[in-house]
Amino acid sequence: MDSLQTMRDRVRIPLTLLAPVLFSLASLSAEPPYPVGAAKQVFIDGKFIEHIRGAKLVVNRPRITGEKLLVAAHPWEDFYIGAYISVIQDQDRIHLWYETADKRTLSDPSAVAYAYSIDGGATWTKPKLNAIEYEGSRQNNLVLTRVHGSTVFLNRPDAPASQRFCLFAGQSDSTESHRYPSKAFCSPDGIHWTATGKVPFLDVSGLKKHHNYHLDSQNIMFWDTRIRKYVAMPRINSGETENGRLGRTVGRAESDRFGDFNTPQIVFSRDPDDPPNTDFYTSGTIQYSGASDAYYMFPAAYHHYASPPHPGNDGPIDIQFAASRDGTHWLRPDRRPIIRNGLAGSWNAGAAYVGYGISRFGNELSLYYSAYDVTHGAYVKRGYLGGTITRAIYRVDGFMSVDAGYQGGEFTTPAVVFSGDRLEINFDGSAGGWAEVELLDTSGTPIPGFTAKDADRITGNAVAKTVTWGGKRDLSSIKNRPIRLRFMMRDVKLYAFQFPNR
Repeated sequence: MDSLQTMRDRVRIPLTLLAPVLFSLASLSAEPPYPVGAAKQVFIDGKFIEHIRGAKLVVNRPRITGEKLLVAAHPWEDFYIGAYISVIQDQDRIHLWYETADKRTLSDPSAVAYAYSIDGGATWTKPKLNAIEYEGSRQNNLVLTRVHGSTVFLNRPDAPASQRFCLFAGQSDSTESHRYPSKAFCSPDGIHWTATGKVPFLDVSGLKKHHNYHLDSQNIMFWDTRIRKYVAMPRINSGETENGRLGRTVGRAESDRFGDFNTPQIVFSRDPDDPPNTDFYTSGTIQYSGASDAYYMFPAAYHHYASPPHPGNDGPIDIQFAASRDGTHWLRPDRRPIIRNGLAGSWNAGAAYVGYGISRFGNELSLYYSAYDVTHGAYVKRGYLGGTITRAIYRVDGFMSVDAGYQGGEFTTPAVVFSGDRLEINFDGSAGGWAEVELLDTSGTPIPGFTAKDADRITGNAVAKTVTWGGKRDLSSIKNRPIRLRFMMRDVKLYAFQFPNR
């Protein structure tokens, strides 16, 4: 039997993926066997890949719908709409909060407006909420004013009903901390908000020893169900400048309560593999509730113009992708954009920013983002930014996959311990692809009844296909003991696996 080191030495992964995979193997908090229980497992790194041949780990692109879901249609939106949006799904209703500003009163700094969808995100309603007065009337969809960089999220499950929704917003630095300090609010319904906690709510003064630290744009915050803490992922301008540009990075802080966060530590920033004059405007970070230990980031890559006649703070912005198992250590296995700018002159040609949150409808996930026809600084000349809120579609668990080519391939996992009664996989074999699964003991010996010879061929395209051996699916006889899985595939994308209970 090959030793663990020998098997790792045989890993066949393209050079562009080698470094992040080796990093993930070296940084695992525990050695196999990995307890996977009955939870879904997705492919982020090399954790579930110990030997691979003829297959590779792939970052998938979503389907760009081109829908104009929300556009400026009211006077309080005539300066811009979107930019920083938050999405929460509550059964069949999808809530969406977006920042907006007019050309007169709300642009100092901006307001938060609300919309909802009851058809999976295809169409949206801006209700008249009677919550905020605008130019003598409350017949609008505004819920909060004088905030910037807002994120709305669901509070911890045991929070009081009056605090079901939380909102964090604000930007602060040496010149603006007294004007727009970071603030927090709570709400029973997402419409009526009450300020809570101290001001500033997220203190970055501990970073002041480094020039120019402050919060700006969307500062994400959420209740992390894995560690049972509040996590803040703020946009921090580090002051690490290049040709006079801000060093925009993503920080992370955590707290046992909604407040009293520790000093944010930078967890995501540009590195030597990024092009010059690049940093990251927003992060779009989420904890993915569909699987165990999965966090995804959709950073807005800001590509600054390097020379005149463009202003110093201008340039196009597109969307990249990063993944993590703990929300702290981030991998970027493919740095090409997952959401590209549109054709020159089109409504999405200049810049894009992914918001916080996703929604599910059937077997698809919607990722919402704001798109603009101008680059970051170009709106100044025409006096308004505009904007469109749109979306991109993933299949469930579809962010990354292990792909086998047309000639076939396979990979073997390290030892895992499961508690379910059967094996399900999320895979796409289309018409001609197929997959088979062999189960091995820790020494690599096929387990009787679950060998390659016993394995039934799986075809088609499904998000939860049950694996069988000779028509049998029951795995109760081998659960709670370490096993390895050997996936043999041809022309297949494998997104996830799971050992659910009956």
